[in-house]
Amino acid sequence: MSFLSDLRRELAARGIRGRLADRIVAEFADHLACDPDANLGTPEEIAERFAAELPVARTRRAAVATFAALALSGSLLSLAVLAVSRTGGYQPADTGSPAAPLSALGMIAFGQVAFVAGVLALARGVRPRRAGDLALVQRRAVVALLAGGLASICLAVNAVAAPGMPAWWRALALASALLPLPGLGAAFVAARSASAVTAEGGAAETLEGDLPGSLARHPGAVLAALGAVAVAFVALQGVFGEGSLSEGLIRGAIEAAGLLAGVVVLGRVLGLRR
Repeated sequence: MSFLSDLRRELAARGIRGRLADRIVAEFADHLACDPDANLGTPEEIAERFAAELPVARTRRAAVATFAALALSGSLLSLAVLAVSRTGGYQPADTGSPAAPLSALGMIAFGQVAFVAGVLALARGVRPRRAGDLALVQRRAVVALLAGGLASICLAVNAVAAPGMPAWWRALALASALLPLPGLGAAFVAARSASAVTAEGGAAETLEGDLPGSLARHPGAVLAALGAVAVAFVALQGVFGEGSLSEGLIRGAIEAAGLLAGVVVLGRVLGLRR
């Protein structure tokens, strides 16, 4: 029993507690019951192995779960947005309350944050190279999931705040907003569970750690190029979708301002800059 008590204490010293520690101790108790003379290593060595392997496995699982939950959330949100065109667009009765346009803006802004953070979490999560990478992946996952949840909430608000829209669209929008929430919540729990067993490590690489080959030597240029592509896409969408050059320029300027604000506010948290 002294071995098992020591093992539990060593696990707790490394942040492994609760039901997980109970399962580990029970497994080793079963080994000792079958073979009391089994050479299992010292409690400290066993705890060290779990402390080294568990954070990597949990972080990788959290990154994949985050991307999967966001893929579902983003697909349903896109479905609801695309379905607006089937209704003929928002009706005049929908423009009286600021909740409708503000929630629509929130869907776009939070949706973009969720997409970027989710992709970054998966990119680093499948191949963490140092201890600091684990904490970075976990931060990216948490930001992505919170943004994804807020985008879903904005979609629900938009459905309620648009009384002029057909009942079928409002039902679709509400369903699209609510269905992803359990998956987002489960992925959030997975990310926090990974964080709970991850010890503080050194600093992680910034964006260069996510880029292959020669691109890794120019992370700032890559970030600027990706931003320019996003701004150009939004601007061209305004020009050709709305048939107005001024509308396209305004939308492009808003997108550029939003991207710049995102890098300033979340750049360090997401590991885009130092």
